[in-house]
Amino acid sequence: MVGQLAWDVNGKAFRFVLNGATALVKGNVLQSPASLGSTYQNMVVGTAGVKGDAFIQVTNGTSTITSQQFEGGSISVYTAGTIAVADEYTIVSVTGTLTTGGALKVFLDRPLRAAVTTSATVNMMPSPYAGVVATPLTTKTGIVVGVAVYEIPANAYGWIQTHGVAAVIADGSAIVLGGQIGAANTVTGSVSLATGGVGMATIGQALATGASGSGITAFLTID
Repeated sequence: MVGQLAWDVNGKAFRFVLNGATALVKGNVLQSPASLGSTYQNMVVGTAGVKGDAFIQVTNGTSTITSQQFEGGSISVYTAGTIAVADEYTIVSVTGTLTTGGALKVFLDRPLRAAVTTSATVNMMPSPYAGVVATPLTTKTGIVVGVAVYEIPANAYGWIQTHGVAAVIADGSAIVLGGQIGAANTVTGSVSLATGGVGMATIGQALATGASGSGITAFLTID
C-alpha cells in the first residue's frame, strides 16, 4: 500500500508512492497532491454502518475520483449522531459510483469499532503518498514527502527516498556544507538553503555545495 516505509542496510529510508500525472525527474523534491479543500470534509453517510462492517458508505463530493486516489488515505467520523465520533481508519480501497454525488463504499483497514448512523458525517483525506508531484514554484500546495531516486512514469507506483544520504537538485542559492536545506521557491523540484521563512520546511542538511541544476549530496531527514 502507498505510504509503506522501508529501510535498507545503509540507513536509507524509502516510501512506496503513486506518482501523479507527470513523470518524475530524478533528484527532484516531491510533495503530496494538492489539497482537495473542503470537498471531502463533513461528508454524508449514505447508509448506516454497524459495528464490525468492513466499509463505510458515503456520498461523493463534487468531483469525480479514481479508485486509487484515496488508497492509503484516512477516513474519520466528524460529527455527532453516533458514538464513533473521532474514530479514524486507513482507507484500503474505494468502490462504487466514483462520479459527483455517487454512493462510495470506502473499505477500511479494520472493522468498524462502533455503529455509524446516517446522521453522522465523515472526513476523507487522500494519502500524502498517492499522486505525488514535484514541489511547485512559490507557494507549496502540499507537504514535502521525499526525493525521486529514479524516473517513475506518470500514474505509476514506485519508491522515493525520505532519509539518509541522497542526491538532490540544487537551485543555485548559497547552499553551504552542513546547512539546512528545504524545497526551493525558485526552481521546481529543487532545494535551496533553508531560510526559516513561511512555507520553507527543512528536509535535511547539505553534504556539499553546487551550482544551479547540479545534483548535490545531502542527508535527508524527512522520515
